Amino acid sequence: MLKCGADKVSVNSGAIKNPSLIKEAAKKYGATDFVSYKNGPIFQQVLDMTDGKGVDKVVIAGGGVETFAEAVKCLKPGGKIGNVNYLGSGDNIDIPRVEWGVGMGHKQINGGLMPGGRLRMEKLGALVSAGKLDVSPLSTHVFDGWDHLEEALFLMRDKPKDLIKPVVKLAD
Repeated sequence: MLKCGADKVSVNSGAIKNPSLIKEAAKKYGATDFVSYKNGPIFQQVLDMTDGKGVDKVVIAGGGVETFAEAVKCLKPGGKIGNVNYLGSGDNIDIPRVEWGVGMGHKQINGGLMPGGRLRMEKLGALVSAGKLDVSPLSTHVFDGWDHLEEALFLMRDKPKDLIKPVVKLAD
């Protein structure tokens, strides 16, 4: 991300059983800062880091519907939220009116899975297979075989505190 023009990359994680786990993985991918809900409201930590200005972009890749309010509060005017998180519960997503700029803050929310579908996943898999992308720092739970698929899916649903990503290895 830093190589693509970002001047600061911050990471938040629920991996509190071993906070150093996520910090070390994040540093390998270029993170410069770390925020944790254990240290107070995320938006306040972000605003403190940016001298109250907020950030240009927020990526939501975990959490629940309440995560949106935090993300909106982190944005500066004209900022963008990218959501790749599945919101499996809750009836509504609250967007704080004032922090949204009372409708005139030019803040944007984009949602959905990454475009490209199968082709993108095949390219990503090829990068991993060729050793050009090391995902091992993110793979906290590794299983062998289809028999463990349900277990991995339940981990994603239950989100234990030591989980970054589960991986199920399949035979060729």
